[in-house]
Amino acid sequence: MTLRQFAFRNVSRNKRTYAAFFLSSTFSVMIFFMYAVFIFHPAIKNSGFNGSAVEAMTVAEYIVYVFSIFFVLYSGSAFLKSRKREFGVLIMHGMTYNQLRQIVFIENMVIGFASIVAGLAAGMLFAKLFMMIGADVMHMSPLPYYMPGTAILLTLSAFVLLFLVISAFTAVFVRASKPIDLLKSSAKPKPEPKASVFLSITAFCLLLAGYIISFQVKGATVVFALLPVTVIVIIGTYFLYTQLSVFVIHALRSNRAVFLRKTNVLVLSDMAYRMKDNARMFFLVTIVSTVAICAMGGLMGFLETIHKQVSAAYPFAYNYIQTTGDAGQAASHTKIIEQVLKERGIRYDKWSVHVASFDSINGQSLNLIRLSEYTKLAKALDYPELSLQGNEAVTIWTMTNRPFPEHEWSIKGTSITFNMKQTVGKAVTPPLIDEPLLIVPDRMFDSLGNPNKEQLLTSYNTDSVDSTADTGEAIAGQLGHAQTSGYWFASSAYLEEQMKRTYNLMLFVGLFISSVFFVASGSFLYFRLFTDLNDDRQKYRSITKIGLTDKELERVTTLQLALLFFVPLTVSLIHSSVALYALHNLFDSPVTQSAITVYIVFLAAQILYFLLIRARYLQHLKHSAGFN
Repeated sequence: MTLRQFAFRNVSRNKRTYAAFFLSSTFSVMIFFMYAVFIFHPAIKNSGFNGSAVEAMTVAEYIVYVFSIFFVLYSGSAFLKSRKREFGVLIMHGMTYNQLRQIVFIENMVIGFASIVAGLAAGMLFAKLFMMIGADVMHMSPLPYYMPGTAILLTLSAFVLLFLVISAFTAVFVRASKPIDLLKSSAKPKPEPKASVFLSITAFCLLLAGYIISFQVKGATVVFALLPVTVIVIIGTYFLYTQLSVFVIHALRSNRAVFLRKTNVLVLSDMAYRMKDNARMFFLVTIVSTVAICAMGGLMGFLETIHKQVSAAYPFAYNYIQTTGDAGQAASHTKIIEQVLKERGIRYDKWSVHVASFDSINGQSLNLIRLSEYTKLAKALDYPELSLQGNEAVTIWTMTNRPFPEHEWSIKGTSITFNMKQTVGKAVTPPLIDEPLLIVPDRMFDSLGNPNKEQLLTSYNTDSVDSTADTGEAIAGQLGHAQTSGYWFASSAYLEEQMKRTYNLMLFVGLFISSVFFVASGSFLYFRLFTDLNDDRQKYRSITKIGLTDKELERVTTLQLALLFFVPLTVSLIHSSVALYALHNLFDSPVTQSAITVYIVFLAAQILYFLLIRARYLQHLKHSAGFN
């Protein structure tokens, strides 16, 4: 038998062990390929908005590929650790270490090539569905199917290179140990897991501090607290698994009333070793799951509130602002806007106001509007009317997540000081005009002299059903053809449509990347369980001889598996809940409903995966213990 034949048969005889690694690698190849099919589609090469879609897909390609590198490298190193006994037997029968390295290299390449072929086949099968969903998300016309030669070549070359390099790198780490050490590696007693009391307390304090800070910060301070809180929670999470979890298990074991109750002696005796051995994997799964849940929950929350946010920021259907240039340019542009509205049969109301910019004595630039002109806009929006006397001023300040800057303003070059009478929390102008916007009496406004800059705002109000994204896009296109500058045009419906496209695209990309992470993390657990299966078989076979029943075996195994599957997910749900609350404080956007939806999806997927693995695992244990 040649080395190549030996490697092929070794893979075929250990299909159960390699199954999770193969399926996860296949899924990564499939996702990478489908993104490549979309990126290289002839219909989107020279498309406007869809250029950003291509960039997002390209970023997703990089993320999937980089994650695949670490996943394959981690899995390969884990395979080596679990096969020391097998390597010892081979060395005892005369195999050299160079031959052993060749076998490891061939095995990895066999699995890698099979994953590439299966991933490409699955990608070809689902590529049409993927393009249909992608086109619908980005509001494109349906994309016809094509023969993706470039995508196939890119995927094939990228993953062949990946498995080639990682397989060679993994084979190098087959070290020359004594055969007796390899044979006894699994039989050597593991040292008792120990936990540092100081590091355990540190983990608890770090997590508690991160949570308290996240709940306390408001508004813009969330941005400044983001990085330090993230670092604190990441460090705390690492010590949670490596130290605090072991400390808690030891505390439970020291409580004889708990430890000796029913089958707890079996569960707790083994759990400290499992937590310590899997600490790094749990840490990575927790952090990746937290990022995925926060991203999906945050994006879904923003999607639900986009209409409310845009309507509040752009109270009128169409807004035109002339920032520079003469009145002739503004007249020409408004004529274009009104012509498009007329052609589409849209009835509108029109208001024009002036916004002037002055410097205060402290150097701050202030935007002022006459009370009479503000009243025109307020009446159109059904806002309460205002009355001002003397040097009183009312300030429009809609940024509720920021503290109000001043309560009085002195205009530079004059003896006039405006005192704030009240604030208005609803906008009458688009956010293109910087706040604070001061509403002042007409007489005081006219006495200020020439402003530094004056902007002409023309607002058009229509029925909500007439304010469509198509009309806004048509007007923007007409104004763009005029080849002029010094103006801004904003359509609330068009802007809302663009924002929804962007968020839908990010959700579309994030969903598949999160799926890759989830499948990979699940395969880590699967691989870990089935590499420990032989040891568990011997352990439970021995315990059944002293009276362990079928039901008790199910109870112990189910509890141990549940802790391994759901502890990382529970910690990630807690982390993401705190993070989403901070996100809510930053953007003043409710994300509770979307977060709950994401939680339910992740939990349901994990429960399904747990039930499938539990059924197979119990089947193997019961068979070895003689229960069936």
